[in-house]
Amino acid sequence: MRTEAPDLAMLDEMLAEMERAPELYRPTNFWQTGLRGIVTDLRSRGVEDFRSHPSARTMYVPTYTGDSRLLRLAGGSLRRLGQPGLASRVLNHQQASFDHAVATGLDPDHGLKLRGASESTVGRPVEQFTFDGLRYSRSFLNYLRGLVFFKRVVPDAEVRRVLEIGGGYGTLGEILLQGDEAITYVDVDIPPVGFVAGWYLQQVLGRARVAAWDETRNWKPIDLATVDRSAVLCPWQLPDVTGQVDLFVNFISFQEMEHDVIENYFRHVDRLGARWVLLRNSVAGKPVGGPGELGVRKPVQRGEYLDIFSGYELVASDYRLFGHSQEGGFTSEVMVLARR
Repeated sequence: MRTEAPDLAMLDEMLAEMERAPELYRPTNFWQTGLRGIVTDLRSRGVEDFRSHPSARTMYVPTYTGDSRLLRLAGGSLRRLGQPGLASRVLNHQQASFDHAVATGLDPDHGLKLRGASESTVGRPVEQFTFDGLRYSRSFLNYLRGLVFFKRVVPDAEVRRVLEIGGGYGTLGEILLQGDEAITYVDVDIPPVGFVAGWYLQQVLGRARVAAWDETRNWKPIDLATVDRSAVLCPWQLPDVTGQVDLFVNFISFQEMEHDVIENYFRHVDRLGARWVLLRNSVAGKPVGGPGELGVRKPVQRGEYLDIFSGYELVASDYRLFGHSQEGGFTSEVMVLARR
């Protein structure tokens, strides 16, 4: 797929505006530490191959590679043959195949149209799998499984407006907008990730369907009842958003923030009347870290999620099929909440 080179001057403008934004809309310690490498890679390597950048693979482009849980499942047989790299490749494909089977085999006929969704090669991914002629990455399969779980738990849900905070490079939008042109997807994220997501979604879906920050920065107010395109916003634009949200999504990224920042975002989710919430959370949260360390001051765990979303009730959760399990427990789970 041929892509257009993005204007890095827009990234500089986004970063400058972020510095002037209220503190609750700026990155906390985890991302203050992580974004430096992302910005450096984007400026030195370019955006066109961002999915191979070392910083991206650490921060917002997940892969199966290096998952020690998968390597333990191999029983060491391939490593004993002196092929540790082969062991990794075989097990990555094995886990991706399982995740694909869950996402496609358990997808009900009703609700969100997910079948046939395939990931683009924009950004030059270093790890991508093909099943039944369609392409998938770990990020793509994580979202697909979460959406299938949501469909199974809330079979009568009518979803037209989706809000995500911390959407990475835009995978959720890529999935949803392939299946239904009537859906409006709004991704809220800090630069530089919001910069990448806007560019990525425009390359995949076209400018006519997705507005990046160079346009949305001038939208005031941002009325979801009248917006006819999907959009990428920066966090400090959230107070300008009005209207009704059907589904709010956050996959792990809340756990990269501090409690007061999450609570502020929740107030907007609540104000926008989100009917359902779809969350992915890890069991332990992010590691503790001080200034300059890739960590948080205090990890956010399952109980604190539910406390923050006090206006919602837990409908269902799962880690065995739709999250990630390990011997004796789980590493991440998917939860669906409904507005009380």
